[in-house]
Amino acid sequence: MEIKLLRRKEIDKVKWNSCVHYATNGNIFGYMWYLDHIAKDWDALVEGDYESVFPLVWKERRFSGRDLHQPRLIRELGVYSIHVLSKPRVQRFLQAIPEEYRSIDIALNEQNPVPEGLPFQAEEQTNHQLFLNRPYEELADGFSRGLLEQLQKAEDAGLALSSNVKPEQIAAFYQEHLPRRAQDEEVFHGMQRVMYNALHRGWGFASTVLRPGDAAVLAVNFFLFSHGKVVSFMPVASAEGEEAGALPHLFNGLIRQHAGRPAILDFNASVPTAVAEGFGARPNPFFRLRKKAGALGWW
Repeated sequence: MEIKLLRRKEIDKVKWNSCVHYATNGNIFGYMWYLDHIAKDWDALVEGDYESVFPLVWKERRFSGRDLHQPRLIRELGVYSIHVLSKPRVQRFLQAIPEEYRSIDIALNEQNPVPEGLPFQAEEQTNHQLFLNRPYEELADGFSRGLLEQLQKAEDAGLALSSNVKPEQIAAFYQEHLPRRAQDEEVFHGMQRVMYNALHRGWGFASTVLRPGDAAVLAVNFFLFSHGKVVSFMPVASAEGEEAGALPHLFNGLIRQHAGRPAILDFNASVPTAVAEGFGARPNPFFRLRKKAGALGWW
């Protein structure tokens, strides 16, 4: 099992994307176009002829060198492979991380088992997913009472759904109503690049909730298609929208549209747990690994 370090400029784009596409655990975050638009600097560990790949997103520190980090618009990365993702395979990749990356703060994807006895902190985090391969009526039977009350409130208010919105309008709404999260210019522009690229590929669509009468926007989201999943990218509601149940109404519209199809709604850990659980979504754990600069070696 040969693992080599490749700089971004050395990576074969076709082979890389092919590995992520056909990996048993592929997701939207691993494609080169997504990484290039969100991760300013990244290298990679590659097994053999791109049988397995592991993106290494880094940033340069003024005095301490390069650190591996997890960009805000990428929930998880880790090892992508066409092989079975056993603990030994993941361990070999973790061992192969060069020492030039001084500290580590990365999230492994949901199918990366974490080997025991590693000299860094492993923190379990939770995403939620809802399988949509049943009729809507059956899915709705799993909705919580509180969620049903919110959906009824939205229906009584006459909230309308629309997809007629541009990425820059979604980003501006996001920046207005979640200013602390969108204050980073790289994030603000990165989210727009991802949305436009997804639209160009036919891999995504926008959704908004409008107030009746004046059609004022109360909530927005953008959904990404990848590997049999519909991924919630950037949901946000205004204060009025939260009161009116706009985000639950938005997700319910998507569930109605895709119910009965072999797809999974991936809440992408960006929706409050209570909302995801209210729809009957299942918890789906993944792990964040941290290692401080100057800590003992890997093994």
